[in-house]
Amino acid sequence: MSSITTTTDEFEDAVDRSDQNSQALPDPDINGSVDNNETVVNIETAEHPGNTDGANNDNITTTVKAASSQPIDPPLPDRKAIKDALKLNDTTALDATASTTEALNDLTAISHTYDRSSSNYLLQSKFNQLNTNFNTKDSKSQEYINSGTDNIKKTFNDIKNTVGGFSDMFEYKIDWDFWTQIVHDYGAVINTDSDKLNELIMKGIPKEFRGIIWQLVSKSKNFQLEEFYISLKAEPSVHEKSIKRDLSRTSFFTNVEQVNKGEELFNVIKAYSLYDPDVGYTQGMIFIAVPLIMNMNDAECFCLLVTLMKEYRLRELFCPEMKGLHLLLYEFDRLLESCSPLLYNHLVKQGIKSSMYASQWFLTFFAYKFPLDIVLRIYDIIITQGIESILKFAVNLMVKNETSLLALKFDKLLEFLKDKLFNIYINEEFINFHGEATPNATSGAKQNRRFSLLAGSKRNSLNGSAASGANYYKLDSLVSDAMKINVDPVELGKYANEFEHIYDSEKAKSVDINKIRRENGNLRHKIKDLETKYANLNRDHVDIVQKMVDLKVALPEILNDNEDLNEEIDQLRADIQDLESKVADTPTSSTNDSSSSLKSPVLPQTPSLPSTIESNIQELLAINAQETEKFANLDDEFNRLQLEDERLAAELKTHSNNKWFGRWGSK
Repeated sequence: MSSITTTTDEFEDAVDRSDQNSQALPDPDINGSVDNNETVVNIETAEHPGNTDGANNDNITTTVKAASSQPIDPPLPDRKAIKDALKLNDTTALDATASTTEALNDLTAISHTYDRSSSNYLLQSKFNQLNTNFNTKDSKSQEYINSGTDNIKKTFNDIKNTVGGFSDMFEYKIDWDFWTQIVHDYGAVINTDSDKLNELIMKGIPKEFRGIIWQLVSKSKNFQLEEFYISLKAEPSVHEKSIKRDLSRTSFFTNVEQVNKGEELFNVIKAYSLYDPDVGYTQGMIFIAVPLIMNMNDAECFCLLVTLMKEYRLRELFCPEMKGLHLLLYEFDRLLESCSPLLYNHLVKQGIKSSMYASQWFLTFFAYKFPLDIVLRIYDIIITQGIESILKFAVNLMVKNETSLLALKFDKLLEFLKDKLFNIYINEEFINFHGEATPNATSGAKQNRRFSLLAGSKRNSLNGSAASGANYYKLDSLVSDAMKINVDPVELGKYANEFEHIYDSEKAKSVDINKIRRENGNLRHKIKDLETKYANLNRDHVDIVQKMVDLKVALPEILNDNEDLNEEIDQLRADIQDLESKVADTPTSSTNDSSSSLKSPVLPQTPSLPSTIESNIQELLAINAQETEKFANLDDEFNRLQLEDERLAAELKTHSNNKWFGRWGSK
């Protein structure tokens, strides 16, 4: 990250120097004159009143000075595009500077949480961070936690008084005096005797009061939260079916069932799914909760689980974005690069990413692979030193297997990282001459996986066998070797800042990509609309072209008809001219006598018609006269018949008394 920043700063300085050089160039004045020995043109312009003949109104005098042989330097391009591309003028640069200052302040605060002269960096740093978080809580919460801590101390004293006298009967010796100091004043032990404390934690917290130490160090005991848990576990959850299904498939469930805590474990997981609905339930939570429920009651287990999620940032491992997991993977890569550059470069060259093999390590704290005894020892380290201590185990496994890993290529390398990386800590009594686990051991260690997180279920369930989880791995060597990997909290802080910068950059890129995708979607819709409009226009174009073709086909017929009509018009014009010429040649008729001309108005002379037409008219007039005469005759005959009818009617009336006519009339 520092190299990227340096490159950007150098580029920015180069741009600034270019701007200074461009500003150093002489600017032309209003007369066009420039210093140095460059070509100079002076232009003087004066306005004169216009004249009547339209002459030019401007009088321009140009003076060209002597110039040197050197050409004029071309103007430098505008630097705005470069600055925009580098976002040199963007306000986000100021935000980045502010965030850098804040990050430096955070690193300074972290550096004050531990003593660099000691080797217990994480132990001291985690204690001080937890104290700082405790001091930020409200007084009521502090009171509940202090009350719970006092109760824990009382419980420890009761255990000490009960079993302290029987320490000689245990397989291991318990330093009751030193553990009593830890319980009553953990902060003083951290500040004065952290090396001895770290040594005892490496050997493992005694199982008789392991749960008490966990709650004391993490400050998780809270009566108010325990009461809230009692109400939560009675509520239904949408994750109940998934929790029950995964419980029966988890490797440690047999250990839980042996102590009759299966129902309590279910209630704790269900209650947390209700307590933190944003996280809800994920499968890895069972591996986190099993070691807790094995060392305390369900209410205390719930409080410690909540504390681990919030104060130890385990919650970020199980959030939908899994930001905490990605951070651990990034820190693991950087630590591996620092501890074993050769191995890191080999993995990069082979295309192996840590997410391909190490995700389950951090999500389950190796519980998917190791037996419960080893996981409890890992929890001793995590609770006292923080979640970052899991990186020690991860880096140590890689370093111990460096020789084997460097000799493998991609496929074999990935297989070794997933399945054989832990074999280096198998006890020699379970290793044959070929470097593989003996049949008896492998039969006990055979995995019955129904999904990827089930591992070592049969091995852990063996009781009293040589291949039991307590003896199968060299537990003390594993823990002691891992603790030799010293992790500096300040370096982790730097890695976290680098990760945050990368994460924010990737998130900004994702936002930009989503924005571009939305814009692309809108453009696709617009393109579809334009394509639809284009198809409609194309269809209309085809229709218009078809009509044009039809018109072109019909055009010759129309032209022929037009020619015929023109010929008819010409013929009619000729006939009219003929008639006009004939009318002009016909003599006018004689006028009437003077008396009749005085009485009647002078009528215009009608032109004489052609002889054929005249004869036709005469024939028609004759026929008309004949028809008129026939009509008149028929009219006379009709009138005669009417008179005859009237006469007969009168005659009938006169002779109405006649018998014969009466009968005829009756009939």
